[in-house]
Amino acid sequence: MSFDIDWWWPLQEEISLEFGFLKSREEVSSRLITRLYKPKGDLGDLVTNRNVTIIGAGITDDDSIVGDVLIAADGAVSACLKRNFLPDIVVTDLDGNLPDIALANKNGSKVVVHAHGDNLSRLFEFSDKIQSTCLTTTYPTSNTDCWGGFTDGDRALMMSLSLGANLVTLVGFNFQKVGKYSGNFSINKIKKLSWANKIVVKCQEKSGKVQIC
Repeated sequence: MSFDIDWWWPLQEEISLEFGFLKSREEVSSRLITRLYKPKGDLGDLVTNRNVTIIGAGITDDDSIVGDVLIAADGAVSACLKRNFLPDIVVTDLDGNLPDIALANKNGSKVVVHAHGDNLSRLFEFSDKIQSTCLTTTYPTSNTDCWGGFTDGDRALMMSLSLGANLVTLVGFNFQKVGKYSGNFSINKIKKLSWANKIVVKCQEKSGKVQIC
């Protein structure tokens, strides 16, 4: 059974209103990413009917990571490399540790690059350093995927559910504190974590396939 995301769009509008995101900039980012990045490969066989673990940027040294398929949410790729393993997939809007993302990509991690109105410069900066497998945008287009989600972690979750994952386990998802691999503290990041919490809870309710460790 497919994961219906009709419930997502009212949340997207609330988020855009709260953070002042302009749809015109989202449209610019959509055009830009399709011009700069030429994705190769597919994610479906890797995720469909599999048990997926998504590693969030709040991961600590005490958290264990197990799963058939490992997905790092942006900066969490650095935690994976620190433990000497490669995630199968990295989901990023390019505000994490880009050298580590590029290194993981070079060594076999598939990268899902997300474009939005606030990362236009990074889309330019890293277009020649990453071979993407998939491109996502805030709103659907004919050349990109759009599964919903706001932060890299909950976007990876909605992607996994939409691609038919059997079970999704979340590790390193701390909704009260900016994680070690999330960069510097800001009030906006705390607000984003609150939204991520809402989205994860909604995904749990809608799918029955989500567990948080």
